[in-house]
Amino acid sequence: MQTIHAEHVHRIDLESAVRKSIMAHAESMLFYMNGERRTVFRDWLDWYDSENLKSLFRWIRSRRLSSEEMRQRLFPVPGSKIPYDMLLASRNFAEAHEALRDTKYYLPMEAAIGRLAENEQSLFSLELAIDNITESSVYKALLELSDPERTLLRSYFGTQIDLQNIYILVRCLLYYHMSLEETLSRLLPVKYKIKMRHLREIAKGTTWEERLARLGEFSPLYAKIFGVGLETPDFELAMEISMKRFNYLKALKIFHTGPPGFHTAMAYCLLKAFELDDVIKMIEDVRYDYDRRSAAQYLIRPVLAEEGVAAWR
Repeated sequence: MQTIHAEHVHRIDLESAVRKSIMAHAESMLFYMNGERRTVFRDWLDWYDSENLKSLFRWIRSRRLSSEEMRQRLFPVPGSKIPYDMLLASRNFAEAHEALRDTKYYLPMEAAIGRLAENEQSLFSLELAIDNITESSVYKALLELSDPERTLLRSYFGTQIDLQNIYILVRCLLYYHMSLEETLSRLLPVKYKIKMRHLREIAKGTTWEERLARLGEFSPLYAKIFGVGLETPDFELAMEISMKRFNYLKALKIFHTGPPGFHTAMAYCLLKAFELDDVIKMIEDVRYDYDRRSAAQYLIRPVLAEEGVAAWR
């Protein structure tokens, strides 16, 4: 049996501990919710189920840990309907997929599981399908809310859908060299301001600079978010951080909008999730003695002073 790298184990343990703390807080919040609000919040918590699921499918491929060791890496998600015991007992992708038959993940994952059965090497399509299920479910659920909560949260999650679809488009075309139709089939089934016609037009560009220019015709704001990646050699990571920073500021704005309500509770949870992502990064930066200024550039909430010292929001 292969031995997993100590650095990887450390990150898994750290992320698991952090997410367990979020789930304990979320469980207490869920207790006081009902109706459409409970549905939205529960669907948002599915993002954590999706992280567990992706970890399980990576484990099925590598088998670097025993099933009991893998169980310890997972974290409980309040109200989850994922059959984790069955997944941990699965011997291959097909059995894991069958274990999910009675969940909302089963049908949307079918095509990706089929490609893995045909010896597709990357888990990219499968993980993308899992993420897309979660994003789409939250967006559809929040449309059942009444105003002003629906309008405020739709602005946040709708923008997130736009950014995610553009990000998928970039990754599929730039890194996986997929055809346009293959790429479009992997996008989220729901759209916000950037529609399928916009995405097709963006994809016609032959270089990322040209695609960025086409995106700017539809949304200068989105073009600015993704354009930051051109200024750094770590293009993909820079795009991801730029998206998260924009979402963080949007959640912060919602948190300060109007009297307290469900929208502020959701914004609070979003902000805490971003903050804890930064906590994980900071602990790793100290552990591996990264340069402070360079490390701060990859945090979600940094404000760099002129002397290069990070000040925190």
